[in-house]
Amino acid sequence: MGERVGFTTSVPVEVLFAAGLVPCDLNNLFITDAYPQRQVERAETDGFPKNLCNWIKGIYGVVLSQGVNTVVCVMEGDCSNTRALAEILTYKGVRVVPFSYPYDRDRAGLEREIEKFRGAFGAGRGDIQEVEKVLERVRRNLAEIDRLTWEDGLVSGRENNAWLLSASDMEGDCRQYEARSSEFLSEVGKREKQVGIRIGYVGVPPITTDLYDFLENLGCQVVYNEVQRQFSLPYFSCGMIDRYLQYTYPYGIFPRIEDIKTEIARRRIEGIVHYVQAFCYRVVEDVILREMLEVPVLTIEGDLPRALDGRTKLRLEAFVEMLKGR
Repeated sequence: MGERVGFTTSVPVEVLFAAGLVPCDLNNLFITDAYPQRQVERAETDGFPKNLCNWIKGIYGVVLSQGVNTVVCVMEGDCSNTRALAEILTYKGVRVVPFSYPYDRDRAGLEREIEKFRGAFGAGRGDIQEVEKVLERVRRNLAEIDRLTWEDGLVSGRENNAWLLSASDMEGDCRQYEARSSEFLSEVGKREKQVGIRIGYVGVPPITTDLYDFLENLGCQVVYNEVQRQFSLPYFSCGMIDRYLQYTYPYGIFPRIEDIKTEIARRRIEGIVHYVQAFCYRVVEDVILREMLEVPVLTIEGDLPRALDGRTKLRLEAFVEMLKGR
């Protein structure tokens, strides 16, 4: 097995797999840590401010505590704090490889970035093409898991979140991940269909640990996970460059809203839960999102990796009651 390479948000993993490396989404590494809050505390002990996004602090913590020696930092198209994180990781002796999604969604600009990325890790073009064949099979499995969530009601919102979220790094082994996803698909066909208020989840994946279970206990089906679905790159009629151009997350709020509107209609969504992370600049985007969507929107905020607080539970309960009343 090759060296583990961490990254701060989804990047062209085709390159890393083709170079014989083990991709590792540092967000997933942080949130699945046995004691994720300990990673936040480590960053604060090292001088990170309290009023900084805890995802950034958690990423810093797991890089140092788990000995990740190379980190791809997405400088444009993700968190505005990534540049500072890259600087402090470099200071700590970590190899930092920059990657950027062009804000204007320029194809030539993205092609240049991916070529630089390929060169940084020495991945051969032929090897990338071979990896793409495997990843397409995996992504088709993930698209089917997603369809079984919203169309057939056989996959829960929590399971959907877990599968699509881990598509960013495929748990470091795309072939094993393909086998696991195929096995999951063979099992879910035996289930009974779930019914409930059809909820869409938009925004960055939650740091809270029990949101999906709580919504399902209120009689809801989470039939859409916006950013998580984007991580799975459900685009099959194009090559790698165009696939990462269709990927909406790095290119601002308006491409995301276009995708959200399409999925609201297709999935017959009755209400949207918009999750925002404390101290994240994306909180401001909520103003645009609420005005442009035509279904009720509840915005909730998370901070630390822990269960929902009482106030947020009350707000979710009231929102679901309102949707039932409609």
